Amino acid sequence: MLEKINQLIKGKSADGPVLRFLLSCLAVFVLHCRFEIFDGGFPDSALLNGLNKLYNTFSRPDFSDLFVLAAVYLMLKYVSKKDKKTDFGSLVLSFVLAVTLVTAISFAKLNSADFLFANSYQMLISCACIAGFWVMIYGGLRCVYYLFEKGTLETRGAGGNTFWEEYFSLIGFAVIFIGWLPWILMNYPGSGCPDSLLQLQQFLGDASWGAWHPPLSTCIMGSLFTLGRLLADANFGFFLYCFMQTLVGAKVFSLSMKKLYNLGIPVKWCMAGIVFFAFTPFWGTYAQWVEKDLFYAEIAVLQTVCMMEILVKKQCDKKDAVLLCLTSLGAVFLRNNGIHAVLPALLCMVIWLKKESRRRVAAVMLLTLVLYEGMMRIVYPAMGIGGISAAESLSVPFQQTARYVCEHADEVTEYERQVIDNTLNYDAMLISYDPVISDPVKYLYRGADLGDYFKIWFRMFFKHPGTYVAAFINQGYGYIAPVSQNIEAWIQGEYYSYMGEIGLHHVFDSNLAYILIQIWNLSMVLPLVKYLCSPGLYTWIVVVLAMMLIKRRKYSGLILFVPSFMNILVCLASPLATAIRYELPTVASVPLLIGWTYFVINRTKD
Repeated sequence: MLEKINQLIKGKSADGPVLRFLLSCLAVFVLHCRFEIFDGGFPDSALLNGLNKLYNTFSRPDFSDLFVLAAVYLMLKYVSKKDKKTDFGSLVLSFVLAVTLVTAISFAKLNSADFLFANSYQMLISCACIAGFWVMIYGGLRCVYYLFEKGTLETRGAGGNTFWEEYFSLIGFAVIFIGWLPWILMNYPGSGCPDSLLQLQQFLGDASWGAWHPPLSTCIMGSLFTLGRLLADANFGFFLYCFMQTLVGAKVFSLSMKKLYNLGIPVKWCMAGIVFFAFTPFWGTYAQWVEKDLFYAEIAVLQTVCMMEILVKKQCDKKDAVLLCLTSLGAVFLRNNGIHAVLPALLCMVIWLKKESRRRVAAVMLLTLVLYEGMMRIVYPAMGIGGISAAESLSVPFQQTARYVCEHADEVTEYERQVIDNTLNYDAMLISYDPVISDPVKYLYRGADLGDYFKIWFRMFFKHPGTYVAAFINQGYGYIAPVSQNIEAWIQGEYYSYMGEIGLHHVFDSNLAYILIQIWNLSMVLPLVKYLCSPGLYTWIVVVLAMMLIKRRKYSGLILFVPSFMNILVCLASPLATAIRYELPTVASVPLLIGWTYFVINRTKD
């Protein structure tokens, strides 16, 4: 059946161009779908009611539809000429992505799967939407595959472009630094957030220390603030942290692109990565935001670069082991969930490497684990630093329980209610549940033993598994598909009261900050540009790149993807349904992973 359809699309039948045209029309129709539910205004007439619902389902057409139609048609025509037969792997992957996209859109709009299953009409429309996205995604995937497979690696250091070989790092650093500089200067001294203010309070002695914000991050932030305050004033201390993460980001991100250049990746693609880092607005927004996420992402990318160096050489010498150890420790101590990304990646390298290299990486992994556990279980408690609440890692089950009791309160037994109340406060949970953020429910945790809770959690799962699945998707739809934008790092117009207490105040005219605010807003609504602010886009890129390596049976190349995949899994268990700051390590690694995939596919076979 698939081959018959493929023959039609390829034009081996007189109906081929017609079918391509119809599929292109379907794609255009899908792009005009409102993704909402309409009951219709004529309940007494099934025909009129159906037509009215169909009318309300789609937005008004415009002239751009002709360009979209032509683009999709030409894409399908190009793919049909290149493909000798239907690529089954691409077909399956594109179908999965299409279903995921429509599902994520439904939860983003309605907090449920009602767009897909509310009634027979919705099932028909959702199937049409899936089919339309399937067509576009399949064509796009095949074009990406052709781009990678026809590529070649350039020779470096043998009569090549000596200018780029000598000055790439400097140029890359300068471009990124200049791209971020207006953000940290125009909103001097920077923007704060509740998390960073709590870290400053801890360092300055105005709050008790706790490990829920990594103490290393707190010490760096507080030390720079104190140093700047001694040298000039509180504003300069606040600004020093912004300046530090700008310098580190410009250096690390340009280094990652320089490493790709050294591997033979064409310079135009390496410079495209530099431009992405320098001028995508959310990077500048994070540069002026005093928070732990950007600095952690920078160190995470540096750790990935160290891994790549070892994977390319297929060995780990002493210098590599030292650098890998330092960056791994930096990653695990700058964010609490960093351990979940670092250890699995190191374990994969231990399994893949041989002899002495294996032993060195194993030593790095063991040292990282021992130091992390030692600090969390021995050193921090001995220093009076509070531990991490068990609720921090339970966003998913707590949200599932909350959704269950909201939707099926009449089925909750007295014993189940009592266990839930002992754990989370049953009555408060009924009014606190928010399907896209777990904090209102998570903060209800009373510190009780979780043994009985998980027993009833499993029991209720088997009663209504659909509710649990819905709660999980609702809590993470932004990470599984590019359906929402949430930079989160903001341009702060008015400072919190504590910021004023420690001497922080705006220096420049507020209009400068408003300019940045407008750019921040535009970056999340402008066509095409807005998708750069969608965490789900980077998840898709990582998945597609990994599937390309699997298709070519380049399994060892997947080791470099482990930190990003683990970061995505952490995001799915995070408190927010869509926040790019949680996925920032993956976002920052994507240009490196694109170049790495290109290199692995096109390098000479062993």
